Amino acid sequence: MSSEPVIHVDRLGKCYHIYENPKDRLKQTFFRKRKYYRDFWALRDISFDVHKGEALGVIGRNGSGKSTLLQLICGILTPTCGEVTAAGRIASLLELGSGFNPEFTGRENVFLNGSIMGFSYAEMAQRFDEIAAFADIGHFMDQPVKVYSSGMFVRLAFAVQICIEPDILVVDEALSVGDIFFQQKCFAKIREIISRGVSCLFVSHDTTAVMNICSRAVLLNNGELDCAGPPEEVVSRYFSRIGTRHSTAESASDAVMPHIPREDKGLAARIREHNIIQEHHPRHGAGGLEIVAVRVTNDRLDDTLEVRMMKYLMFHVLIRAKETVYDPSVGIHLFDRLGNLVFAAGTRQLGRRLPDMTPDQEYIVSWKLTFSVQPGEYTFSIGTSEPSQEGVNYGFVHDRREMLGPISVSADPANPFPFYGMAQLPMTINL
Repeated sequence: MSSEPVIHVDRLGKCYHIYENPKDRLKQTFFRKRKYYRDFWALRDISFDVHKGEALGVIGRNGSGKSTLLQLICGILTPTCGEVTAAGRIASLLELGSGFNPEFTGRENVFLNGSIMGFSYAEMAQRFDEIAAFADIGHFMDQPVKVYSSGMFVRLAFAVQICIEPDILVVDEALSVGDIFFQQKCFAKIREIISRGVSCLFVSHDTTAVMNICSRAVLLNNGELDCAGPPEEVVSRYFSRIGTRHSTAESASDAVMPHIPREDKGLAARIREHNIIQEHHPRHGAGGLEIVAVRVTNDRLDDTLEVRMMKYLMFHVLIRAKETVYDPSVGIHLFDRLGNLVFAAGTRQLGRRLPDMTPDQEYIVSWKLTFSVQPGEYTFSIGTSEPSQEGVNYGFVHDRREMLGPISVSADPANPFPFYGMAQLPMTINL
C-alpha cells in the first residue's frame, strides 16, 4: 500500500437548499437579500485519505450521507465547501447500467460505455472477451438489453465496470442484487483487483462484507464523520448507534431466565482474578451495561484458551449496570484468522432473558461453547446490548470488548477430522 493517497478528502461539505413551497424558489431568484429556504447539510467537515491498494469501507444508516460522499468523489456532485481529489481512472458502481441504451444490444452497450469512459473502440475490443466471459449471458449479448432480466442486466453492467482496469473502484450497494453465485464471483473479482493495487471505496449495509473486504472503515452519522479505524471497531460502533433503545419495562418479555443462582461473591472475585481482558483490547459501546471481567475455562475449570475440536470451553462474564437496563443480553462473536465471522449468538438468540438491571447491580452470565470448527486460531469479542427499535435482529450495544484471545483449536492426531470446512452442521446418514 502506497504512502501517497489516491483519494484525498479535506473538510468536505455538501449543503442543499430546502424550499417549503415551490414558489419560494422563484422568490429567491428575484429577492436575493432574503432567505426563502433552509440549509440541509448532507455532509459536513469530512476528512480522510485512501491510499493505493487500500479498501475503505463506508457504513452508516440510510440518510447518513454515504451516497452523497461517493458522488462527490466521482465528480457527479460539486462540493459546497472543502475539497476532494482522486488520482486515476474511477470505475463507479453506483447505479449499474445507467449509461445503457435499452434499444442497443449488450455488445453495442459495452462499446458505448467504453467510449463514455474514454476508451477507444480498439481498446474495448481487447477487453470484450473478458467482459463477455464475466457477464456469462450467452447469446443474449447480441440481443437488445430491453429484453434482459434484471439479473442479466446487472451482470453485464458490473462486468463492464470491473474489467476496465480502474485505479479506483467505487461500489455502492451494487452487490446486493443478483443471485449468490454472481455475488460470490463479484467479491472474488473485487479481492483480485485490490490485490493488484487498485483502491476501493466500498459502501454497504452488509457489515460482514465490509469486515471481509476492507482494511479500514469510516462511519457516517447524520452527515458527519463519526469514527474511522479498523473495520471491526467501526462496525461495532455502528451497531451501538443504529436505532433507538427500548427504555421502558413494557418493551421486555415476561419470560425471565429461570434458575438465577444466589449471589456468589466468591465466583465474582475469581472471575476478576482470572480476567482475560486487558487495557489494550478495543472497547466500544454506549456504556450503560459494562463488561467487568471475562474468564475462560475448560471442562476441568482450568483457565485456558486451548481446546480440541468438538470439545467445549466455558465463558464466565461478569457484567455491571451503570444505569437502568431493560431486557439486557450478553453474547459472543467468533472470528477466524482472516477476520471472517464464524459464529455469533447470545442470550437473546437462545431465548434466555436476563432480568432487568438497576444501577450498580451485577450478574454473572456463563455459557458452554462447543468448538465444532476447523483447527486454527480464532479471536472473539464479548458484548452486551439492549433491544433496539430497529427490530429483533439489531441490538443497542452497551459494551463490546474486541480482539480477545486467541483461542487455539487443535485436532486429535489419533482420529480423522470429523468434518471439513469452516464449521460443522448437523448431519445424519441413512442407507
